[in-house]
Amino acid sequence: MALIKDAYLALEDIVGSEYITQDPAILDTYNQVWGNKLVFDEKWSTRPGAVILPGNTEEVQKIVRVCNRYKITFKPFSSGFEVVSTALITENSIILDLRRMDRILDIDVKNMTAIVEPYVSNYRLQMELAKHGLFNSTICCGPSGGVIAAACAHFGSGVTMVSTGGLGRNVLGTEWVLPTGELIKLGTAEAGGGWFSADGPGPSLRGILRGQSGANGGHGVFTKASVKLYPWYGPPKWEFKGPLPSLKQPEKVLDGYKLFLITFPSEDHLMEAAREIGQAEIAYSMSKVHGPYLDEGNDELWAMVQKLPKEALGMANITLQVLIGAPTNRAMEYREQCLLKIMERREGKLLPELNDPKDLAWHCMYMIWSMGTVRETFRMASDFFIAACADGTQDMVKKIRAEAIPCIQKYIDDGSLVNPGGFAFHLPYEHYSIGSHLENIFQYDPFDEKSLEGTRKLMDEALDPKGQFRSYGVPLLGGGLQIEPASHVVQNWGPEYDRFDVWLRKIKESLDPNNLGDWSAYVPPIFP
Repeated sequence: MALIKDAYLALEDIVGSEYITQDPAILDTYNQVWGNKLVFDEKWSTRPGAVILPGNTEEVQKIVRVCNRYKITFKPFSSGFEVVSTALITENSIILDLRRMDRILDIDVKNMTAIVEPYVSNYRLQMELAKHGLFNSTICCGPSGGVIAAACAHFGSGVTMVSTGGLGRNVLGTEWVLPTGELIKLGTAEAGGGWFSADGPGPSLRGILRGQSGANGGHGVFTKASVKLYPWYGPPKWEFKGPLPSLKQPEKVLDGYKLFLITFPSEDHLMEAAREIGQAEIAYSMSKVHGPYLDEGNDELWAMVQKLPKEALGMANITLQVLIGAPTNRAMEYREQCLLKIMERREGKLLPELNDPKDLAWHCMYMIWSMGTVRETFRMASDFFIAACADGTQDMVKKIRAEAIPCIQKYIDDGSLVNPGGFAFHLPYEHYSIGSHLENIFQYDPFDEKSLEGTRKLMDEALDPKGQFRSYGVPLLGGGLQIEPASHVVQNWGPEYDRFDVWLRKIKESLDPNNLGDWSAYVPPIFP
């Protein structure tokens, strides 16, 4: 449904005709995302009434005020990872594409902070930070992922979180346009004392800003954010080389770092070793191994994976990749010796075929950029889905892994799903001080009705508040990847978990009295 003419003209007056469109060909590029067929049973999700590209905070405020005047739903868009990024409740909506707001505003080397706008990617920020010996925590969406999207609006696990922490703990200040058009800043940014703390003076709003999973655009637009930075031990500049963009990598493991691929007798051995390594605080980056399976494109890569022996794929579940870094040779030697002692105690081995220097160079790139999970979970000819996830203690993670395997296997056995090697993604959070993260990953074919039906049944099992996974909390990464009108995760799980939905809905109503911030991946004040 097109916007009414007066509303469109009011929006056009703000940004100019060059930066707003209702062209159907352009609109469709925003609502065709992987996973749509599974969630919506269509290739496209709801088409927006228009797409608009603001250039600064003032334009964002004006756009949001027009939305309030004409009762238009809106959703901000930056890096666009996941189905949640462009899903809309109604066609009477606009998408605010923030790509014009792409400046790195400040890098404070002494205080280890950076202030960025929404379209600054992890790659762009990191290449600048490396010149100053600094590093930005990332989530596993690759180098093109947005810094603000991960820190303030969405969420995810990241392989560097063993040393850097992540998500809301790295937010130091935010400029936030509320769904009413009002502007607030968090903490010291509001007080004019610099962007070094989101928690004062005055009450902290970080929990409301993002909570566990972020509001996914449901309560306004983040136009600037300050994030915490960490030491970088590598070179100030380096090159990626390769015959194709998908095959580019450093020529070797970067100076200042060493990388080890350690294979264990079992997943239990691997998980216990990972816990010890995290608690020893010697790892810069750590996760289960992924790849290096690379090729020219999706079809070629999928064909290559299908030819791999099952043992090679299964090896991923018992191989841990650990990147260590240090500012001095003495510190590096200490960390390496600690790692080898833990490896020996947990019966790990450094298999030569997995520790080839050329392959280690690719793994080094993965371990720095957190880029492998998007490509290496085999989201190629078919999509992937995560069922029965967990954030918590190592014992809980191992338990949910054991319970999830037979749950998924029955759908593999009937031909609905594919799961090469029984793949699981596992990594620690903050040297295990707050536990670890697990994802059970399988493939489905979005062009096959049987596969779609089997995946939906598995989703229903994983998201059943009275089912076998209920004791692990709201599943599927904390309920943050849900499309609420389709899966009703918050609505169904709220009564089972201290009525957390009531508080979410109160927050939504307080910040957005007209309910115009698109709630498809968040929560409405009142469930329809």
